[in-house]
Amino acid sequence: MYKNEPYLIQYDTTKYPFRDIINKIFDLEEKKLTLEQIHHYKKYEVVKRENDQKTDWHAMYYEHFPNSFQTLYLALVEELKNRFGYKEIVYQRIPTFRVHLANGNLAVGEWHKDKTYNHGTTELNFWMPFGDTNEYNTIWMESEEDKGDYKPYTVKYGEILVFSGANLYHGNKNNESDETRVSVDFRLVEPARFKPSDSGSINMKVKFDIGGYFEKL
Repeated sequence: MYKNEPYLIQYDTTKYPFRDIINKIFDLEEKKLTLEQIHHYKKYEVVKRENDQKTDWHAMYYEHFPNSFQTLYLALVEELKNRFGYKEIVYQRIPTFRVHLANGNLAVGEWHKDKTYNHGTTELNFWMPFGDTNEYNTIWMESEEDKGDYKPYTVKYGEILVFSGANLYHGNKNNESDETRVSVDFRLVEPARFKPSDSGSINMKVKFDIGGYFEKL
């Protein structure tokens, strides 16, 4: 599971139809929009770090997560645990939701390493978009810590980008394409490498410990 450079893994979208679930949560059939078009429904100013989790789309996702998303998410975590050969895994309880709105907006308000926000250096990030990304609406990242060789990691629906977000600078550029990107990301940690912390997440102030930000499966 642990590698120095970011890498891709695949999952079965028929077994885990996350895009369909998000479509239903957002009621996009009624709105006659695709996920890539939701910037047409409501306009937002370019986000900053302080408000990049505060769109209506974020609110709908977090409200509906327990009933609409959680069961399949836990099944995916179980599959990943088995794929990587662990008897137990520490996982982020609720995946973080991201919207990279088209026409010049951002998904994350600043470039960063997650350890700047109190995350442990042994966490691994799993970044999962719900549509094919392009160089304008995807994540940009260096390949090794402080190497500074930033490039876009274009990821397709059905792929997950695995990387050490605590140690690698990453972020996004203004989305100058006409396609919004919707994604979630979550963290997994091998129990033997997990280091609980009383420090809290920057947005929700939830402690980085089992029963708080994390759970064990």
